[in-house]
Amino acid sequence: MGNSRWRLEMALNYVAKNAHELGREDDVEVLVADWGSEIPLREVLQLSPAAAKIVSFVLIPGEIARVLQKDSPFPEVLALNAAARRVMGQYIGRIDQDTLVGKRFLTMFFKMHDGDEQLATALDTVLLFANRRCIPYRFAVRCPSFWVVDRFIRLFGPSLKIETSRPPVPFYLADVGIWLLHRNLWNECGGYDERMIYMNAMEPDMISRLIEKCKMVDLGKLVNYDFYHLEHYHPRGVRKSSSYRKTNREFCTQPNIFYPNSKDWGLIQYPLEVLPYGGKVETGACEQARAELARFLLLMVSAGAQFTWDSLILSLRAAHSHWTRRAGTAWDAIRGQPLVRWPSILRGLWSQRTVR
Repeated sequence: MGNSRWRLEMALNYVAKNAHELGREDDVEVLVADWGSEIPLREVLQLSPAAAKIVSFVLIPGEIARVLQKDSPFPEVLALNAAARRVMGQYIGRIDQDTLVGKRFLTMFFKMHDGDEQLATALDTVLLFANRRCIPYRFAVRCPSFWVVDRFIRLFGPSLKIETSRPPVPFYLADVGIWLLHRNLWNECGGYDERMIYMNAMEPDMISRLIEKCKMVDLGKLVNYDFYHLEHYHPRGVRKSSSYRKTNREFCTQPNIFYPNSKDWGLIQYPLEVLPYGGKVETGACEQARAELARFLLLMVSAGAQFTWDSLILSLRAAHSHWTRRAGTAWDAIRGQPLVRWPSILRGLWSQRTVR
């Protein structure tokens, strides 16, 4: 769905820049699970010096990946568990490859970790889940430079749409910005259910296994949803995962098994190496000259015009659908009735607001 490699580069360079500016590079590890790439991602990505310092890669070779994924094009649970079993840090956070991690979150988390900010419950015993904000498709699809994306978030980040659920649906059943908890809790429950090799529902399943013994914290509210998803669904297309890939729907109705995997979860039986970045360091990738300002303004005008057009088209579609339903309801009511009764029937439907 677009330039996924660009989205990954942007996410890695962005979190590294923020960690560097906070002076916490030595406290942050980013591990990319590279599932079955013929040419390893570590050799082809363009990373900044800050990202090259904190980003590592674990490659699951194609001959292993093809057997384990069965009929799934990408079994996220296996890739994520493989990374979770090999990271060194105390806390493990799962983040999509196209979600940008903000400085506000990093600042708040390190304050909680260092004891400068307190939760009602000990940090190492809680479940931390944050929803995310959406960087619009019409902006992201142009694959702008790091400078432009960084300025966009600085200017508009707090006002971007939050991708969350509406009550009574719990917030952790919506789009994930980060799913974060102490490594002991990952180990205690065995991580993601490795039977769920298709798309969606892996976080709700893991949460449902842990939430009876651990407190859930809405981390998004604490950090003002400081996670930014580079949107890749076309605004006038169907935004539904099942339109593109098979989902884990069958598991949503099955009873929970607290520890669903074997002791070898996370592909620990395979000698997978964690390797450093092996590409060329882009020394100027994250610091652009003032010439970028003109590109930024042009992009904003272009993307803004397209966004307005998309909104108009979607509004017209909604209006057409709305009035088509109303016309159908009205026709069902008057069909077979004498013509002289039509006005009174339609007035009655309108007054009762049943013509929808």
